[in-house]
Amino acid sequence: LLSRIMEKSKQIPWKGILALIGGFLIQLTLGSFYSFGNMMTYMTSYMRKNGSPDLTYGDFIMVQSVWGITQGIVMPLSGFIIRFLGVRQSMFIGCTIFSMGTAATYFTLNQSLGLVAFTYGFVSAFGQGIALIPTMTIGMRWFPDRKGMAMGVVVGGFGGGAFIFNQIQTVILNPGNISPDGTYFTDDELLERVPGLMVILGTIYFVIQMIACTMVTEPDSTTLPQTETKEMQARSGDTASDTDCGVDRRDILMDETQTVQDFVSPKEALKSREFYMLWMTRFCAVLITQTVSGFYKAFGQTFISDDHFLSLVGAVSSVFNCTGRLFYGLLMDRSSYKCAMLLEMTCLTVLVASLPVTQLAGKIMFATCVWLIYFTFPGTVSTQPAVTTQTFGHKYGGTIYGFLFTSDILNNFLVGTLSDKLLSAGGWTAMFLVLAGFSLFAFILTLFFPKSPSPEMIRNKRLQNVPQLDPEQCTSILKINT
Repeated sequence: LLSRIMEKSKQIPWKGILALIGGFLIQLTLGSFYSFGNMMTYMTSYMRKNGSPDLTYGDFIMVQSVWGITQGIVMPLSGFIIRFLGVRQSMFIGCTIFSMGTAATYFTLNQSLGLVAFTYGFVSAFGQGIALIPTMTIGMRWFPDRKGMAMGVVVGGFGGGAFIFNQIQTVILNPGNISPDGTYFTDDELLERVPGLMVILGTIYFVIQMIACTMVTEPDSTTLPQTETKEMQARSGDTASDTDCGVDRRDILMDETQTVQDFVSPKEALKSREFYMLWMTRFCAVLITQTVSGFYKAFGQTFISDDHFLSLVGAVSSVFNCTGRLFYGLLMDRSSYKCAMLLEMTCLTVLVASLPVTQLAGKIMFATCVWLIYFTFPGTVSTQPAVTTQTFGHKYGGTIYGFLFTSDILNNFLVGTLSDKLLSAGGWTAMFLVLAGFSLFAFILTLFFPKSPSPEMIRNKRLQNVPQLDPEQCTSILKINT
């Protein structure tokens, strides 16, 4: 029995498990930006009291928009930055920049909204964009046959960040559960704590990230999980001593595929219909994500006078965010990306359209609806990295996935410019119904996505689109040449 246990333990990729834990912790801190909806109420109220008396939530959402636009610009370039700096070096540098952006907001809160958007939006998002992808790609390299599971675990941290940091923010700033005076907080003692909180958060982020970075290591030919190696050999018909063109198959990792048929170049991917279907689906999902996460607390304050309850809703929602990512990752492994996405968009359409009704149904209905939305929308971010590598191959999968983030530029611009107009024209009901329309559009789009995409399928489609010459044209050309 002991020998069996020892044998089983040797097959467990312990370094791979540590890499998943480290990636989870890094994304836990990077995902703390999901607490923006909680922080916005405090930061807007502080700035109204200190030099910007006319500032509104509709104005402050610009910070989130700058974050998203920066992410949309940086993520497509992150693949090149990571190749230049190195994978682990990129994690260290990106995490440092992220933490510095949060801490520097201590100074900019007393200056202007533009400077807050620069430190809390641009700088933090720039650091996140560099550190984010390595945690995901390393996890998938350790578990190449369980990509959905690996992605679900790692990005689960991104969804769970607000669970911890929402509570930290509220305990430090509002331990007495002081309610806002109408729409905004006015208590002097509460507001005086806001700048110091930025330094505390930045320090916590940095310490956790540095510990986590040491846990994330890359696999090589000697550390690739034995079970994965055996499965690769079984599929290829190789034995442990077989080689393919003189290359041991254990040396072929996810981003080191050798044959052209196994991957599609970024240039070819940008010419494919599948890329733009993924792009539009992400656009719709992130638009809903940014709007709900940014405004849920401001919406709740219109009929719920309990700040601790609203902060608790935000904290618990991150648990649903975290578990939702794992759920949709496993669902994709068991079925397909198409199946998972159709379920996600169906649920989002119903739930987002139902949010205005919670004003009549009360706080429990409000909390339940918000939690279910948070459980649902992460399905896109937990499945798209995996389906991107499945569709376009592993060699450029991370780079092509980064290109999908360009959709964030447009949707964050829309959140920043249209939310205030929608609220003024039709109130919360108009805004949420428009959002539900975007998820319905993504559902229709996903109906046309292939169930089992692959680089070979992309290449075959391109070959089918090449014009073919009939026999008479071939004969004519031969006569001309002779």
